[in-house]
This record gives sequence, C-alpha cells and structure tokens, in this order.
Amino acid sequence: MFELSSPALSSEKARLLLRRLRDLNLNAGPVAVTRAIGVVFAGCTSLDGPAEAGVRYRLRHSDGSEGLLEIGWRDSNLELALEGAASAEKRVIAVPVTCDRKGRACARRIGARITPESTNRRELEHFLRRIVRSICR
Repeated sequence: MFELSSPALSSEKARLLLRRLRDLNLNAGPVAVTRAIGVVFAGCTSLDGPAEAGVRYRLRHSDGSEGLLEIGWRDSNLELALEGAASAEKRVIAVPVTCDRKGRACARRIGARITPESTNRRELEHFLRRIVRSICR
C-alpha cells in the first residue's frame, strides 16, 4: 500500500531542529545564491534565547548590505523571514515540513531533508544553506 501523504513533522522534533540550527552558530562560510548573489553567515544572534522563539542569523550580502534571517516554526511550517537585505521589504516564506519513513524532516519547497536529531555539523550547515538560498532569491 502506498502512502499518499506524509505526516507533518512533530512540534517536538521541530523544536529540536531549531535548537540544532541555533547551536550550530555558523559565523563564516559563503553561500552562492546565484552567480551574482552571494551571502556570508555572520553568526547566530539568538544564542541566549530559547530556540522556540526563533533562530536568527545575521547575513552579509555580496553587495555589502546586511540582513537578518529568522527561522521559526508554526503550524507544521518552517517560517522563514529575511529583513534588511538589498530590498527594503521583509521577505517571508512558509515552508511545509513533513516526515519521511526514516524520520527525517523533509522540506520539499527548498529541496532539503535532515534528521532533526542530527549533530552532524555538515548536515546542519547544508540544511541552513538551503534555507538561505530559498529566502535570498
């Protein structure tokens, strides 16, 4: 029998994933968004707060401007917001997250998948880079 829909990621696993992304505290490493647009992580600004309140990363764009990326969780969606980038408006994207048979969080809209319990820095960084590419386009 085939599953037609995947179950949504539980709030507990979503909180764990947010904590892992916060604790990663990526503060260097370029992300190529497009050929002309690049972004560099300038550190997590929400290290002393609960991850449930959102994880915030400062980003430096290739044109010299700075932005603030916020990653939150609401209603089975990753809520992504980018403020202060080259454009004056705030960009917000809701990314539905489901759970596959192996228990991984799957965000098809951004082409990313991760095990919420992962402590693998490379895997967490890859997921975070997918988030940045999707919100900065």
